[in-house]
Amino acid sequence: MKKQALIISLLAASAFASTSAFAADGTIDFTGAITAVTCSISGGTPGSGTGDFNVTLPTVQASAFTANPAAGSTGYNIYIGAAGEAGCVNGTLAAVHYEASSPMVDRATGRLNLLPASTAAGVQVRILDALAGNAPINLFTNVESTPVTVVGNQATLPFIAEYYAATPAAVTPGSVLSNVNYSVTFN
Repeated sequence: MKKQALIISLLAASAFASTSAFAADGTIDFTGAITAVTCSISGGTPGSGTGDFNVTLPTVQASAFTANPAAGSTGYNIYIGAAGEAGCVNGTLAAVHYEASSPMVDRATGRLNLLPASTAAGVQVRILDALAGNAPINLFTNVESTPVTVVGNQATLPFIAEYYAATPAAVTPGSVLSNVNYSVTFN
C-alpha cells in the first residue's frame, strides 16, 4: 500500500512539475472588427478597379545621394470608392495599412529592400505619408497611414515613394525593383 501511495505521489508531483515547466510568460489579446463598408480600391488611377499598380520612380544619378540620403521623390495615390458607390459610406474613415509581413520590408529600417532581380545596390525604397507632412512610414512598425474621410462615396490617400541611401558611397547604378502589400482599413 505504501508503494502504491508513493507511486501516486510521484505521478502527481511529476504532473505538477511538467505543467509548471510550460508556464506562460504573458498573454496577448487580439482585437479587431469586421465592417460592412464595401469601397472599391483603385491604385494609381481613379476607378481602375484594381488595387495593384506600379509607381515609376525617376532615373537619378548615383551622385544624387551625396547631399541628401533621399532622391527621386514621386507622389502616388490610393483611391477609395467612387462617386455614387453606395457601399462606400460617407463619413467612414479610410487609411492604408502597409503589411509588415511583405517580403521586401526591412525589419530594421522599415523601408523596402530591393528584389533580387534589381541590379542597383546601396538603396532602399522609402514611403512617406503625404497627409502627415511627408513623414516617413516605418513599414514594419506602422499601424496605419493618416486616415481620410469618405465624402461623396470616395476618398484619396496620397503617398510619396523615393530612393533612400543610408550610406551614399555604397550606391551603385542599376535597376531598382521592390514591392509591398497593403490593405485599406475602415473605421
